[in-house]
Amino acid sequence: MNDFSNKLQVIKNQVNSYNKPHKSFNEQIALLKSRNLIITNENYALLKLKHIGYYRLSAYFLPLQYKKDSEQRDKFLPNTTFEDILELYFFDTKLRRLIFEAIERIEIYLRTQIAYWHSSKYGAFGYLNKESLKCNNNFFEQLIESITKEKERSRESFINHFKEKYNSIDLPIWAVVEVISMSTLSKLYASLKTEEQQKIVAPFKGISKDVFHNWFHSLTVVRNICAHHARLWNKTLGIKFEVPRKKDIFRKMGSSNAKVFFALSVIVFILESIGEELDFKNEIKNLLHLYPNIDLKAMGFIENWEKLEIWDVY
Repeated sequence: MNDFSNKLQVIKNQVNSYNKPHKSFNEQIALLKSRNLIITNENYALLKLKHIGYYRLSAYFLPLQYKKDSEQRDKFLPNTTFEDILELYFFDTKLRRLIFEAIERIEIYLRTQIAYWHSSKYGAFGYLNKESLKCNNNFFEQLIESITKEKERSRESFINHFKEKYNSIDLPIWAVVEVISMSTLSKLYASLKTEEQQKIVAPFKGISKDVFHNWFHSLTVVRNICAHHARLWNKTLGIKFEVPRKKDIFRKMGSSNAKVFFALSVIVFILESIGEELDFKNEIKNLLHLYPNIDLKAMGFIENWEKLEIWDVY
């Protein structure tokens, strides 16, 4: 029996206590109504359950239900409608799209900067030499392994072209940064020597190379949430954004550094620091105006947030 068969057998032998049965879409409607959700148009609700799925929508039930420790757990709060759930869902969808595009701009900028500054000192293949980086042997091996796997998995035509033309499986760093994930790119940044890191973060006045490394990691987490279409709007992030000591604009945000508001503020700061023309700040404000019922406190927004220097419109 091979390793895969062994692992499969272990999974089969595990005791699984999950026993919820399959429910038809009509049964899902009935369940929601039994929990006091107001559904005035069952055909519309049925259509949305077919398109979106009960499980995905259920992530948006919680703010509209009694607390889990309540005797009425799973019941919806008075006057809650199916449209209230959809409003949260559609708001979150639009929020993720705006954030994903903004982080994409930041990501491309960082790919360019990392390749430029590293190759300017160590050449096209300097990243393959541990002496050109400031990491230990174990981290270096993991980094190169990640780069190799992602390069082999890539479908980019320029990889085959490079192999055929130059008879090499290694790519110059400016090609490598185009095929590796943002997570691996973050690790590559962490491995760069201090001088290169400082050049990369130079536009971000008052932000140290180490704080930016944390931001890079945290933005990667946010980006991946967006890419996988998961709930984001009121999520507590697993990797908190570090609050820079030398930047009052971030210290004024209090303890919101594990919430979306802090992430939005970091994105605005980075985009404006690099001179990116994307009007992310106003796009977020316009989205919030379109959805005035959204609980901003659940997103980490603070009182008078629009008057903060970073969010103020000059």
